[in-house]
Amino acid sequence: MRLHALQYLRAVAALAVVYSHTVIQVADYEQYLTEAGSFGVDIFFVISGFIMIFISKPGDRPVGFLKNRIRRVVPLYWFFTFMMAAILLLMPSVFKATVFDLQALLLSLGFIPFWSLAHPYEAWPILAPGWSLNFEMYFYLIFAISLLLTERYRIAFITLVITGVFLLASYFNDGESALAFFFSKSLVFEFILGMLLAVAWKRGFRLPPSTAAWLLLVSICVLLIKLPLPRIFEYGLPSFFIVMACLYVRIGEHRWGVLLGDASYALYLSHIFTLGILRKFLAPLLGEGQTAAWLFVVISLIVCVLVSIVIHKYIDNWLLRHERLQWGNKTAAVVSKA
Repeated sequence: MRLHALQYLRAVAALAVVYSHTVIQVADYEQYLTEAGSFGVDIFFVISGFIMIFISKPGDRPVGFLKNRIRRVVPLYWFFTFMMAAILLLMPSVFKATVFDLQALLLSLGFIPFWSLAHPYEAWPILAPGWSLNFEMYFYLIFAISLLLTERYRIAFITLVITGVFLLASYFNDGESALAFFFSKSLVFEFILGMLLAVAWKRGFRLPPSTAAWLLLVSICVLLIKLPLPRIFEYGLPSFFIVMACLYVRIGEHRWGVLLGDASYALYLSHIFTLGILRKFLAPLLGEGQTAAWLFVVISLIVCVLVSIVIHKYIDNWLLRHERLQWGNKTAAVVSKA
């Protein structure tokens, strides 16, 4: 079994997020479309927790670890953040409800949560999907500090810090502080779930492929059910079991699947730009009605994926040189996982 299954899952998670944003692009279409897909971020968080344990080595040091994570996350994010800033200054009508502000730009570049000017009840950067990267960088920082400890105490330390910050943020979350609002979100515990899964996997925990297939099917069904629960239970636990199932379900390696997984980061960051253009030019051509609404969704998903592949191959890899390719090759080629 190989890690390419997680590559496929990354692609599916990114597509789920794209779908969730596609169905709300055109007001006249929303009545015909089913909202879903925000759980893609939760799957990403579980995968991220798993991968950090998976790739960490005894000799890793905090500074080197952070440099590697920054090199892989920051270039493309900053690229699109600056692009967003430029568009907001020159062509603000392209996006539905985003506005430009210099302070917001600087905070966005620094991965610091703040109240969104376009969405007052959300702590979003000017590149809205970047809110999840604020959590990722927060997790990476804690993980980097944990490298000062022996591997035996690493997860316990990370869990203690995340829990402590969560409790403090929840206590001070009075609706005024964007930081308290942001860090009181329960989905932050999904990183811990991913790490625990990686530890279990490293220690030899295995599932029969048939059991993994059933677990995957049941978890997907649970994930699609909207339950009035904190996000860690509504989306986090099903995402955890989906990632677990994908470690052991029997599936072949396909070049296009791996490519889509590699391009998932580009898809996640770029799709709002593509959707902005499609909303402006494609929707008027399709007209009104249910058929037009679903055509818009299907075409948008296809176009967003194609655009992301181009961005991944010619922008992302250029910005990162060979680093993301090395990670992708390691992830897709290493033994034990699917």
